[in-house]
Amino acid sequence: MERDDLAWLALSRLPEIGGTRCRQLIARFGSVRSALEAPARSWEEIVGVGVARRARALPVDWEWAENQWAALQRLGGHLITLEDEGYPELLRQIASPPAMLFVLGAADFTLPTIALVGTRQASEYGQSMARQLAAELARQGLCVISGMASGIDTAAHQGALEGGGQTFAVLGCGPDVIYPRANAQLHARIQQQGAVLAEYPLGFPPDAGTFPRRNRLISGLSLGTVVVEAPAQSGALITASYALDQNREVFAVPGEVRGGRSAGCHRLIKEGAKLVEGVGDVLEELGPRFQQRAQLALDFTVPVPAGPELSPQERLVYDLLGEEPLHIDPLGAQTGLPVPELLRILLDLELEGLVVQLPGKRFVRQP
Repeated sequence: MERDDLAWLALSRLPEIGGTRCRQLIARFGSVRSALEAPARSWEEIVGVGVARRARALPVDWEWAENQWAALQRLGGHLITLEDEGYPELLRQIASPPAMLFVLGAADFTLPTIALVGTRQASEYGQSMARQLAAELARQGLCVISGMASGIDTAAHQGALEGGGQTFAVLGCGPDVIYPRANAQLHARIQQQGAVLAEYPLGFPPDAGTFPRRNRLISGLSLGTVVVEAPAQSGALITASYALDQNREVFAVPGEVRGGRSAGCHRLIKEGAKLVEGVGDVLEELGPRFQQRAQLALDFTVPVPAGPELSPQERLVYDLLGEEPLHIDPLGAQTGLPVPELLRILLDLELEGLVVQLPGKRFVRQP
């Protein structure tokens, strides 16, 4: 196994040799190692003269491959190559599947998958919707896939983790490179409850050109892509475009008309994307296997305990809260409760999983 992985790593080091050309070379020579040992001229009729000469201009870099392998082992990671039975079948079907995936964590590719993406400059509404959707999708047994970027991606991963399901972060850099740095803790949590994966080797830095390319993997790994809050030029629309090219479902969450923050989502809906108001819209579109679950999850409402489980004051505070953040000052004015008492009640409701506190002493109902 190690020898095969080393050969795959060495092959991936060669310039211009991606997944498609790897498959062509292996089909011709029988194995990745045989392809590497074949004379450079024998590559010319398979990948073209120019590519063959550029790829074989230098010796095969076995030292780099061994260093990558050792580093991957230290991190508890592993490789999944096109030759492996465990290579994700959905990803194998796309036009340009990567030759290999560098994986940190335990990726279960047998689970049904859904991508959830959106803008980095997300509003509180967008982040709340992404988090709610991801949590409920995770509860319904789907693995939520996103790119661990700021904004919607981060909210999607957090929601899936809170929902107790799996989530995959597909990076536009090496899987060990934490980007953005603020997501260091999230990066670690995802490895424990899913996987961080990339087509780029360990240590590979983020670059503006790698992120659009990785978007094809986010959609390619997924049965469908849900876009939550995306302006007209959002990178999330690139993911949606890839999903369409890959014959996958595309969903969009409507948002505020003014300001343009959801202009990309509204355009997708006009062009035929499924409008998403709740998790049931996603589950129903994915097919009969989810229809029964969809009937049980037509919205995000969580039953609120009644009777003795909520005191009259707790009920009063909870009923005044909704999906829009409410500052403690108007909440205090409406309830007539002193601020210390109100804070105690809000803390109790938060501990019961019914309320979420946002920055600036603002509160919303927990989805």
